[in-house]
Amino acid sequence: MKPSKKSEKSVNKNKGKINDQSGGNTIFNRIGGIAIVILGMLIYANSFDCGFQFDDKHNILDNEAIRSLSNVKQMWDINHSRFLAFYSFAINFHYGQYNVWGYHFVNMLIHVINAAVVFWIVRLLFKSPALKDHSLAQHQSSIALITALLFVSHPLATGAVTYIVQRMASMVAMFYFLSIALYMKGRLNPGKSAYVYFAGALTSFLLAILTKENAYTIPFAIVLMEVFFFSTKKISINFRDKKIIVSLLAIVAFMIFTVTSFSLSIFNPLPPSTFNTTTITSSNYFFTQLSVIVKYIQLLILPINQNLDYDFPIANSIMEGTTLVSGIFLLSLVGLAIYLYNKNRILSFGIFWFFLTLSIESSIIPISDVIFEHRTYIPSFGYFLIITCLIYQLLYQKNKSLTTLLFVFLIGSNTVLASQRNKVWKDEITLWSDANSKSPNKARPLINLGYAYGKLQQWDKAINAFTKVNEIEPNYHAAAYYNLGIAYWTTGQKEKSMENYSLAIKVDPKYADAYYGRGVCYYYLNEQDKALDDYSKAIAILPRPELFYNRGMIYSNKKMWNEAIADYSKAIATTPNNPNLYYSRASAYGSINKWELAAEDFTKTLQLDPQNKSAASNREFAYTKIKELQNKK
Repeated sequence: MKPSKKSEKSVNKNKGKINDQSGGNTIFNRIGGIAIVILGMLIYANSFDCGFQFDDKHNILDNEAIRSLSNVKQMWDINHSRFLAFYSFAINFHYGQYNVWGYHFVNMLIHVINAAVVFWIVRLLFKSPALKDHSLAQHQSSIALITALLFVSHPLATGAVTYIVQRMASMVAMFYFLSIALYMKGRLNPGKSAYVYFAGALTSFLLAILTKENAYTIPFAIVLMEVFFFSTKKISINFRDKKIIVSLLAIVAFMIFTVTSFSLSIFNPLPPSTFNTTTITSSNYFFTQLSVIVKYIQLLILPINQNLDYDFPIANSIMEGTTLVSGIFLLSLVGLAIYLYNKNRILSFGIFWFFLTLSIESSIIPISDVIFEHRTYIPSFGYFLIITCLIYQLLYQKNKSLTTLLFVFLIGSNTVLASQRNKVWKDEITLWSDANSKSPNKARPLINLGYAYGKLQQWDKAINAFTKVNEIEPNYHAAAYYNLGIAYWTTGQKEKSMENYSLAIKVDPKYADAYYGRGVCYYYLNEQDKALDDYSKAIAILPRPELFYNRGMIYSNKKMWNEAIADYSKAIATTPNNPNLYYSRASAYGSINKWELAAEDFTKTLQLDPQNKSAASNREFAYTKIKELQNKK
């Protein structure tokens, strides 16, 4: 029986509706993408002139490996699990050297891409078998966009975006999210095209594990996706199913690969260090993380009083008050997630996602810094998904206007707080003053603040900061005493300078710089033997050209010419373009009548410093002596 014209017209009419809806979705996606980009740029526009901070120093400023794109092996050797992050810094350096703008632009770009992929993931979630008929599916585009806007605007993200070196956190998130999105796309597109998406997911996973260690939870995140969104029945495992067997074998193989990729030494206790007075073990780190995770949740809900350097106490027992309460709270959250699995999979998934993606840095692997805001970057997706869906479920049908206003308020307040937080990252003074005001009893913010004041030659403020460090933790921070030595020396207080260098050596007998500083003090106080002894001790610990030069000067003063020449030669071997070294060695050669060698060094001095009149006149004198010796022959 042929369909009537009426029914055919109805079919065509319905097709038209479907096409219109698809076009509407495309337009919404484009508008949503533009909104994400604009908001990201608006928030981080004031971060582009923020300076290099904290760990940026040894990872970027002092990192010789990133000076050339060809230094692949050196970057790999630093940490192969973070190779791609280091290579991205090398690209920045190649095109902009130390121009901080380029580093911040790349960080912002990665953050915006991440928000766009979050937008994509949420839309894919509502196309999954478990959610396609969910009551919220009709709002999937709006929910996806709001989740992404919350992600891009939340001030906690500044720790992974404005803090340049923590590109490691945002960059691994980019590959992490992309791997999840491509896997889901493959699962939702059965057929040959699925393998292309799966290949993309695998590639993103491999790129992620070359960016940061967080990536090792990706396979388990994919398992979460399967359990929560592609399984519509109660969880059961059929060991006769080949797919189940292959999946289990893949997980086991991955776990073996993970274990063999890292030494078991990662679980070793961390002894007290310059900035941590407590030994950190797997157990007390875990106990501490119970309270840290609660702090993370509080910061996601109420992002105020952010701090680069929290003064967070180490917990040594589960029975400590705050630790016990935190543990009960987190256990309750896990219980709630299990309970909600069959009732509200979105909320249940969000909770499990949060805990899973925190597990590398907030479990039993000891890390010297127990809390850092950038560690919430990937886990925060779970929170934003929960809060968006929860507000929609509770309010949207009752009061659409109130729902809209609430989201506008959340995104707007996040935007203001994130922009204000960027101002704190402006320079070392603003950053460490902020950290010190929030962690007044912690030494590290004061040490870094004192160092920042020293670089600006605000020596009184530097002395005040370093003195407070020693009041907080006396006889512990060699760096504070050392920097006090520098400050007192610069302000002409040589006796106090020497006293603080001695205290630094007492705290750390292998502090080469402190021996060097004290040696300089002894030298200018005309205590040559003591200066010689300190330079020799410093050289034994860390041989550097300036130490050999200074010791050579003392040997010259003591007329120990051969020893002086030996030290000058060692200094020249590592710094061959310093004219002062050649001039000093030339003088020493002349003192033992080695005039030809003296003339050569005076010539080298003039090549490096053509305006050195003393070198020119002394070379003429050396030539005269050479002629006299030749005439005598």
